[in-house]
Amino acid sequence: MRKILLYISICLITLSSPLKALAQEKQNADVWRYEGPRIGVDLSRFVSTYLQSADRWGWELQGDIPVKGYWFPTVEVGMMGLNDRRDNFHYQANGVYGRLGTDFNILRYTSLDDGDLVFIGLRYGYSRFTQQADGVKYSNFWGDYTTSIPKRNMNAHWGEFVFGMKGEIFKNFFLGWSLRVKFMASKTKDPNMSPYIVPGFGKTNVDIPMDFSYGIYYRIPLWRTKKMPKAPKMEGAKHIDESATPDNNQNNQQNGSNFRNLRGGQSGGF
Repeated sequence: MRKILLYISICLITLSSPLKALAQEKQNADVWRYEGPRIGVDLSRFVSTYLQSADRWGWELQGDIPVKGYWFPTVEVGMMGLNDRRDNFHYQANGVYGRLGTDFNILRYTSLDDGDLVFIGLRYGYSRFTQQADGVKYSNFWGDYTTSIPKRNMNAHWGEFVFGMKGEIFKNFFLGWSLRVKFMASKTKDPNMSPYIVPGFGKTNVDIPMDFSYGIYYRIPLWRTKKMPKAPKMEGAKHIDESATPDNNQNNQQNGSNFRNLRGGQSGGF
């Protein structure tokens, strides 16, 4: 009876091993890396409307696509309007803007389904907008005056340094934020009134313009692969010292040995 039980146990173990291997292979076969363009909306543009005294509205759409896993060319487009009414002026600005750039993921992927990234990036921004002001009150030596500045078409160019994160909360859905430092390159000069705010750039009367944004994104899984993206090599090319090759090392060791033997023989002669 013991022999029969032992035989049955051996058979069950023998049969279960291929089944476990097959189950493991099936589990591994279900793991793919899905990649594709990612599109999203900047939620901070809607919230900022309620955090400022001026009547401000706007929206922004963002999109990126992976290139070799770690680089993400990026496009951002949006609109913005401002209606700021004060005691001594009424300022209005409306326009569209766009940004082009790229992000680089500084984190190394650890698995096929790892899509989180911490990135640094650069942007070039352009905006075309209009501005005008009325009810502008000012005083001088002769008294108080009220004037207006007619609507004028304007444009601006700027650059941005970007640092941010995007994390996958559900399959293909991401939440992210970014911190931006901006610098104005050029803008239309108006002898009557310098642009107070530029759509996509922000206020122009600060020393170091900065912006913080956060949004939600969806990745369109257009393709899948079993290959992990290769992390780019940051170190420079390694130079080979010809004097350190094995053949030269062997010759140097042989010459050193002969030299020591010669010194030893000379020392014995003295």
